[in-house]
Amino acid sequence: MGLDMGTTSLKVVAYTLAGEELASRSTLMETHTDTHGQAVQDPEAIVRAATSTLTELAADLAAQGAAIAAIGISAAMHSLIALDDHDIPLTPAMTWMDARPHAQAQALWQTELGKDVYRHTGTPVHAMAPVVKLAWLHADQPELFAKARRFVSIKEYVWHSWFGTWEVDYAMASATGLLDIQTRTWYDPALAYAGIRSSALSTLVPVDFARPASALPFADQLPLSDAALCVIGGSDGVLASLAAGATDGRVMVLTLGTSLALRTGHDEPSTDLESRSFCYILDDHRFILGGPSNSGGVVLDWLYRNVLSESGEGFAEKFPALCAEAGTTEVDDLYCVPYITGERAPIWDETTSAAFVGLKVYHRQPHLMRAAIEGILFNAYWIAQQLVKQRGKPELLLVSGKLFQQPWVLSWIANLFELPLATQAEIDGATYGAAMVAARRAGLALAAPPLQLLPTKVDAKASQQVHRRYKQWRELVQKLL
Repeated sequence: MGLDMGTTSLKVVAYTLAGEELASRSTLMETHTDTHGQAVQDPEAIVRAATSTLTELAADLAAQGAAIAAIGISAAMHSLIALDDHDIPLTPAMTWMDARPHAQAQALWQTELGKDVYRHTGTPVHAMAPVVKLAWLHADQPELFAKARRFVSIKEYVWHSWFGTWEVDYAMASATGLLDIQTRTWYDPALAYAGIRSSALSTLVPVDFARPASALPFADQLPLSDAALCVIGGSDGVLASLAAGATDGRVMVLTLGTSLALRTGHDEPSTDLESRSFCYILDDHRFILGGPSNSGGVVLDWLYRNVLSESGEGFAEKFPALCAEAGTTEVDDLYCVPYITGERAPIWDETTSAAFVGLKVYHRQPHLMRAAIEGILFNAYWIAQQLVKQRGKPELLLVSGKLFQQPWVLSWIANLFELPLATQAEIDGATYGAAMVAARRAGLALAAPPLQLLPTKVDAKASQQVHRRYKQWRELVQKLL
């Protein structure tokens, strides 16, 4: 089984050893936001959701006569909870979306210390990073910070509620900005900047670290096999990369959901001051490199619901139709800068905003949608080029996301990236990757789903036209930033 504690939803999926999905359950998670950039969640609500979703799925499995051999855990990166000396939360869980520490992030990056912390930890200096969140909490709420005795992620909080121990896997820890990814120890200069000591953090363990599933407080509700394990797993990004087989540099993954990310793998740590690409630990000998973007499907969702329709009516039918019509629409000199929610890679500026440039009186809804789709994918290509410069060109681009169900988008992106395209069977990458780690720890084999090559070819003339538009888009972005 794979359990993924995502920001939007918490999902549990059960797989056979052949990779088939037996059953799944999910629960929507609530994020509280405000105009100051706050984006927080209730830690206790997440514990309840994780427990109930897992036990409900277990009941489904028991009804099928299936037994659980191992449970692997995944979670979204960069969350932070402050706890008192009784391990009671003093704060809600700040998620990766919380932008309140942006001033601390910008100031830190302008110093040599900021670049040193990035080089050693592989975590981009940004408001998302717990190292920056800690500095902000210290400055903004000093009395509360003084009461705190421990700082943990959402995943650690759930693990502790189940097993009574404070442990964190290297994958999650390497996304905090506090862990030296070379020595795999807490990095003293980062701790000093954050105003904490290593004693305030959890014990570091490998991604395949396991505890007996029989020790779970609700074990009597689970159809456990003999010696069933609960494996701590890793973060959603690195586990999704594992499931995609993108661990050795030959495959680059482009994932487009609410946000967007490009990832590839390498056998040694690597950072780049120009791009601020992330470098997170996968296991004892592999690392996942990449760039996360805020500018994914949220841009298209915002455009349809708030500009092109009345409160998003008819979304299920009209939105895909509008995306399809955009494929036959020429946008001339209309461009979209897609930073509607600020941006991480490639510009790392939480305060930036979006724009349509070149609007004419004859432009209609499909023109705006086409420009927005191009803007999102131009931004993705920008990130990809920085990774290529850092580690070389991959052999294959694996695409994941509903937008890639549009044939014109696949042809267009093949001409932009100039790479063969592939996809995988419809899977939840984070839960499947967590299940792979858990299966291996239990001495079982759960292979990565096979890649399926897509029938796309690079058209030289069309590629030249797309790259000409990309160059114009880049020039425009540089002028607006």
